[in-house]
Amino acid sequence: MINKICVILIVVLATSCMTACTKTTNVKPDEGAKSSSSRSSDRVSNGGYYTEEDLIKQDVFYYTKLFSLWTDNIPPQNVVEDREILHSYTKDFRDGEEVLSHLMSFTPPFMGKPIDRYSFLDREGEVSNEIQDGVSSSYGLYVFYLRTSTSGNNSDLYIRMVDKNSPAYAAGLRRGDRILSINGNTNIDYNTQKAQDFRVVDDAIYYSKSVSLKIVNPAGATKDIQLTSTVYDMDPILSSKVFEQNGKKIGYLAFNSFVSVNVNGVNSAMYTAFEQVFRTFERDNISELIVDIRYNGGGAVNTAEYLANYLAPASANGQRMLSYKVNRTMVEWGDTKEGAEFGPVNFLRKGTLNLGKVYFLVTSSTASASELLINVLKPYFGSNLLIIGTYGLDTEGARIPENTYGKPVGFFGYRIVNDKTDLFVTSFQMFNRDNYGDYFNGLVPDRHTSEDYFKDFGDPQEGMIAEALTYSATGNWVLANARVAIASANKVKNERNQRVRFLEKNRHMKGMYKFKEAPMK
Repeated sequence: MINKICVILIVVLATSCMTACTKTTNVKPDEGAKSSSSRSSDRVSNGGYYTEEDLIKQDVFYYTKLFSLWTDNIPPQNVVEDREILHSYTKDFRDGEEVLSHLMSFTPPFMGKPIDRYSFLDREGEVSNEIQDGVSSSYGLYVFYLRTSTSGNNSDLYIRMVDKNSPAYAAGLRRGDRILSINGNTNIDYNTQKAQDFRVVDDAIYYSKSVSLKIVNPAGATKDIQLTSTVYDMDPILSSKVFEQNGKKIGYLAFNSFVSVNVNGVNSAMYTAFEQVFRTFERDNISELIVDIRYNGGGAVNTAEYLANYLAPASANGQRMLSYKVNRTMVEWGDTKEGAEFGPVNFLRKGTLNLGKVYFLVTSSTASASELLINVLKPYFGSNLLIIGTYGLDTEGARIPENTYGKPVGFFGYRIVNDKTDLFVTSFQMFNRDNYGDYFNGLVPDRHTSEDYFKDFGDPQEGMIAEALTYSATGNWVLANARVAIASANKVKNERNQRVRFLEKNRHMKGMYKFKEAPMK
């Protein structure tokens, strides 16, 4: 039998792997698996054995075909669970990633490219660590290039965000700091690094074990920093507070990941942190809320549902929150029935908030579970849900308004071959009460404005936050000349506030993940 989706629910499924019997894709994974690298069925007919990478390639091929939302577009029509047959399909590919990329290329076209730009292999178990367990191993540092009044036609390297509890945070690094050198190398400007595909910066910031930085903060003070990558407990809440203006109280919540609020049936540290935030909002009787998810690439579906239940108006209670679309095989398994893993979900409202307006602060890095949260609330708030976005650059360097990332689909993880390699195949799409869920080109903001990278999260004078507070106070957006003045004061060239490029590790972390702790039926 194919072995169970012993799920981790981004859904991350635990043990996997196939035996050599000839089951087709309408047979659901069952329990009782051992690692496929240890079974006699992995013996090649000529008496040899497949390598571990051979087995990974075969599992990638089989389970992508089994779970993909677009399985009907991926040849062959039926796949049998036979190692020799699977080897014949995959033997000429270099590795599992190449097999996966090949299969993704068959998914329907969208804007000239395959629609599945999301599926991936996680060979180190990073997704489970970060999204389910809330643990990261890094410097906790996120950088980007920005063109300012002093950089001419070039751009300099800045810090846009720092994880709490991380080595970078402990060393005093903060949003808005400029990096002058990396390991003594001062040639880290945009033009130089672009010619090198940003390898020096990427490797040093995101893939090294230690790094030396020279930085200058917005006040002009320079500092030499030595960082060592360590494991730390993530605290995704960047800021939470209550603003008061004209007798109105407006809550503010900024967070950068949908870390799971429940793991193995136990409420997590993320749950406790959010509960404290909402108790404060309820105590202060806020009437509006600013949700700052500008750099939030998503995470666990259960966290999106949890937050939606706190934010939704009373009229939403018991009404449809979301529904799923999966492939025909998973429908045949009964996974979309009421109460099943991918069955419809209704609101079960939490708390006592009575929000008149909700503002979402977003960028093109806002993805997946973040977009889901906005989408499921929109039918209930209507025009009282406002999305505030930013500008990007086109290929000619001109400023253009940006949407959110565009990821209305998600994964569950399936462990293959060894004890840490998880396959995440795009397996489900989610829709709101109005059956809308086709925002592959992103959600469109109601307002575009300039982000202020030199002010921290929660600062009422930061560009995006100021837009929300201005609208809350006046019913109008910040005037254009006021935005120019703000940009000038903060050194941003011609008010363009040009983020030229975000450099990110784990781009697959833009995700919508389901985890569960029991086998799929």
